[in-house]
Amino acid sequence: MDNYIYIVAGLPDLAISFGSSQFAYADVQGAVVELLSEQDKRLVELFEEGFDEERLNADFYGRAAQCRNRFISQYFDFDARLRNLKAEFVAQQLNADASKYTVPVADADFDDERRVQEILANTDFLQREQQLDMLKWQKADDIARLDYFNMNAILAFLVKAHIVHRWARLDRQAGEAMFRQLLGEVRGTFKGISA
Repeated sequence: MDNYIYIVAGLPDLAISFGSSQFAYADVQGAVVELLSEQDKRLVELFEEGFDEERLNADFYGRAAQCRNRFISQYFDFDARLRNLKAEFVAQQLNADASKYTVPVADADFDDERRVQEILANTDFLQREQQLDMLKWQKADDIARLDYFNMNAILAFLVKAHIVHRWARLDRQAGEAMFRQLLGEVRGTFKGISA
């Protein structure tokens, strides 16, 4: 039996219990995973590979594309296209061959291509990284827009938790602001449903 309503309803409390100043992704992820079915735990394992720089390769993106979970297949298609654009941008700056650093993706329009290129053109590295992470945050929202109490809602939360964790390590103030935004979004979801 799936515990999605219970798990999703508990997300803000799980996050609050770990504190915003020392946000620990592993604690949040572990608390969520222990409540999942074995099948969903395998989805999270595949999902986590997408945040491990050493495992991001054509094999991973191919498996993500074939995944029957809509969130994983769509989010990592977006992620592959975004990373390819970043690799092409850096290669162009260095006068290098980008093909060594890109992964194959299916022929399709990339709706966010222009926005990614605008962000990459920003010469302020910190702003550029923040804008790219906010684009990832928005993509997670877009994919799980109508998913309130299912695995996609949990995966979208975990994408955002990864982003919060990254900024909590890089910039405490930015990390705390993102943490507050994440909590506000999760709480707002429940208000919207009960209204």
